[in-house]
Amino acid sequence: MRGYGRTIIIQPGMISSLAEWEALREKLSRYGRVIVYNRAGCGRSNKGMTSRNLKENAKDLYALIKKLNITSPILLGHSYGGLILQQFAHDYPSVASGFILVDSTSYEAYKLDAVEIEGEYSNNTEAWINKCKTYSRLSKEELHKEMKDWINELKKLLPNSSYREIENFMSNPSMFETLSEELENDLLSGRDTNQSKSFPDTPALIIGRDPKASILEMVESEGLHNSEAEEIENIWQMLIHNQTKINSQASYCLAKGSGHSVHFEKPEVIEKAVHSILDSTQIEKY
Repeated sequence: MRGYGRTIIIQPGMISSLAEWEALREKLSRYGRVIVYNRAGCGRSNKGMTSRNLKENAKDLYALIKKLNITSPILLGHSYGGLILQQFAHDYPSVASGFILVDSTSYEAYKLDAVEIEGEYSNNTEAWINKCKTYSRLSKEELHKEMKDWINELKKLLPNSSYREIENFMSNPSMFETLSEELENDLLSGRDTNQSKSFPDTPALIIGRDPKASILEMVESEGLHNSEAEEIENIWQMLIHNQTKINSQASYCLAKGSGHSVHFEKPEVIEKAVHSILDSTQIEKY
């Protein structure tokens, strides 16, 4: 927890440590009290006995808000964290005073699985579930070796003081057990029922990644053909723009030049969005 004033709660994405949000938290603490937390099963948060899904994650967020006696927080969610906030808005419509969805996962994200990728099967939801289940059965040491490249990439983006946290976060078998349940319950098994749900008429800002930057990233980092990356991106952009229809106050902002990791690549866009909601009852379009 950092700062004073109105509360801004950040819900990180599916595989996103608190260390990734430290720099942005420092900046946002100039505008209010900022809380970033790990959902159940991630970081130092225990998984518990209940199978993980959107409703349970939304319930946990509500419990946090009640425990800390927070009134009318601004809720900010990235990727899967944004999907949790969409569920939260449906289940607890009168709690938050504003929402910021940063390149948020959609209830219809399963549509991305329809893209056929030549010689590559590890990107679809079912393959990710199987991979996460395998990771969850490894020891902490074995998982650290498996995640070595991912850990090293994150270290390039973060200060030395964060290295231990990143290593512990990415070497946690419990997290991958959690991920397998979330992927199965929310994106695979729920594809027939996970349609867009009611959203309160509360200020909401939808931040979307830059399609050009995202396509380039998929081609260079993931080895996809340009046509495959374009097909994936077209679907993702459609789903992002559909989120602008959640209520009459929703507004869209393009994070120009940024891929999915907006908090790393264009944090100033998020900072401006938070300032806009805190500063006004209406969200500016920019």
